[in-house]
Amino acid sequence: MTSFAPYLTRARKLFHRRGLQRARFALVRALAERYLRVPQNVLSDYQWVLNEEHPAYLTLPAPGPLRINWILPGIASAQGGLFNIFRTIQQLEKWGHQNRIYLLPGGTNQRTKAIRKNYFESNADIEVLSDDIEDSDALIATSWPTAYAARSIGNTAQKFYFIQDIEHMFYSPGSLHEFARNTYKFGFRGITAGSWIADVLRSEFDMECSPFGFSYDCHAYSTVGTKMLPAPKKRVLFYARPETERRGFELGLLALAIVAKQMPDVEFVLVGLPQGSIELPFPAVFPGVLPLSGLGALYRSCDVSLVLSHTNLSLLPLELMACGCVVVSNSGPNTEWLLSRDCCRLAALDPKRLAEAVIELLANDDERHELREAALTFVRSTNWTTEIKAIESALFEAFTSADLKR
Repeated sequence: MTSFAPYLTRARKLFHRRGLQRARFALVRALAERYLRVPQNVLSDYQWVLNEEHPAYLTLPAPGPLRINWILPGIASAQGGLFNIFRTIQQLEKWGHQNRIYLLPGGTNQRTKAIRKNYFESNADIEVLSDDIEDSDALIATSWPTAYAARSIGNTAQKFYFIQDIEHMFYSPGSLHEFARNTYKFGFRGITAGSWIADVLRSEFDMECSPFGFSYDCHAYSTVGTKMLPAPKKRVLFYARPETERRGFELGLLALAIVAKQMPDVEFVLVGLPQGSIELPFPAVFPGVLPLSGLGALYRSCDVSLVLSHTNLSLLPLELMACGCVVVSNSGPNTEWLLSRDCCRLAALDPKRLAEAVIELLANDDERHELREAALTFVRSTNWTTEIKAIESALFEAFTSADLKR
């Protein structure tokens, strides 16, 4: 019997990342190739992997404001990685640096209006990448396809790679896995979201990396404000993203099923999962797609959250902590570069161990309150300005290092 689930999952991913038209095209094409034997045009689809390398050849800049060109795969609404990029661009602009944004052809390229609506105000010029890219002091790739584009551009002084996760881990062993993995051998200077990525890339690829840390938006996330859901019940929030394998959807559901069996009065809130899209072994609340202004009210309504990461962390644990919701996550170097047992509960990636951590916190109000206060102290000690200053410093340090080598 034919299963269309993988294709629907792929289309849903593309819908969230690049819009309805791209998702519809990808679904029709994949089904045609698989079932109608329409030949796949590999050379057309992946010709850019073969683009010729052009090393950076411009003179290193003098101390002072930089000309920074960013290459993005596209601009869609409300993507966590883009929040970090546009937050960085906005702050760098405040410090006098000139930013330009180039978008890969074929992506969902919502322009200035979308940035201002969904992300941060920016004065950066935005255009589709072509052969007429302006000279820059720093050329920054932001994903593995954009790294191939950056490799073929020479009119810059230094090439950088803004890395928020180890992207070849998103794929099973195969062509895409290797295409993504090879980008870490291009010789770019890495600017990494956290020290775990930097450690892996230094160890496996001898890549020079400068990490920055995470913080949160204190205007959107705090313990002050209304709650979306009424107070009497204890609630567990789960970041439920079945189309994003690295977020451990199946593991999380099995853990919550154990919690529901032992504590039937607990209410579960599934963020990111449309109601009715999957059969669940327990009743749940589906808040749907919320604006940024509504997330804090939802998080304040929950006592405990389960947030899993098989690769790098997202900003979600800090945002939940800032709203007073205690976090349970998985242990491992990919999470513990930021999280510790002083501010959250960490357990092995096993449904029973994760369930035990959630149940313990729900059953012990004093322990949960103590951890909540410790988490608030931790998250309030973080600061985005400090972290973006580290990014700026990494740019300047790379020029100094390159100058010594030339």
